[in-house]
Amino acid sequence: MTIKIIATDLNGTLLHNDQRYNRDLFRAVLAQLETRQISLVLASGNEYAHLRDLFATTLAPNLVMVAENGASIYQADQQIFDGSLSAADVTQFVAVDRHQDFLQDTYIILTGKMASYTELGAPQQLIDAAEAYYDNLQQVTSLATVADQIKKISVTTQPDQAQELVTRLNTYFEGRLHAHDSGYGVIDIVAANVGKLPAVQWLMARQGVTTAEVMAFGDGANDVPLLQFAGQSFAMRNATPEIQAMANQVTAWTNEADGVLRTIQRELLTD
Repeated sequence: MTIKIIATDLNGTLLHNDQRYNRDLFRAVLAQLETRQISLVLASGNEYAHLRDLFATTLAPNLVMVAENGASIYQADQQIFDGSLSAADVTQFVAVDRHQDFLQDTYIILTGKMASYTELGAPQQLIDAAEAYYDNLQQVTSLATVADQIKKISVTTQPDQAQELVTRLNTYFEGRLHAHDSGYGVIDIVAANVGKLPAVQWLMARQGVTTAEVMAFGDGANDVPLLQFAGQSFAMRNATPEIQAMANQVTAWTNEADGVLRTIQRELLTD
């Protein structure tokens, strides 16, 4: 099978549990993919600034970064797609949506082009956890004062309540916005036409790639649409049985053992 695009999730998939990755192996695989004219797409809910810092020493022409759950796509440090929320949608969320009863006990971050924002008074434990993923997290007196271009809205809840909240949000939004379960109790709210799968489909159209020419890797609920769509899909060995059942295959190695890179080597780079 000819593969032209490889799309992989990051947390729990390409990255180790400590957010690191095997840089030497990554560079070697990326270089071999470039000689075969294969793009490696990093699809993540993280903001672009965080991804850029993580992969600053391993950039290559065939490396594409899908950030903010599909709201931004970058290649060679240049933005090639912008799916930001409209100013009207952000205003509606801040003024009306966030005050719905089912969002009262949640923690909200707006991810913008310049920084990310949350309101003063959030528990320090949550701030500390968020700062591991948001490179410029600012605390403001009110989200209504934020003037940045907003890419996504993140809502943090208890992990065991996330899926139910996603369902309630998508029913409430009725197609106006779309909520994705990003794992670990984090829900990303983006424009209705934005997501990891739509991002990959946009890249496919740009490059003239068919579904059969796409390989995908993932470990979580927000990876399922892409795993079910790709011509060749792998759920991670460390994913739950429910997620593994959604993919064509399961990797022989976990994320801690460089499962994505080693699978790419075995499947595509052995000749």
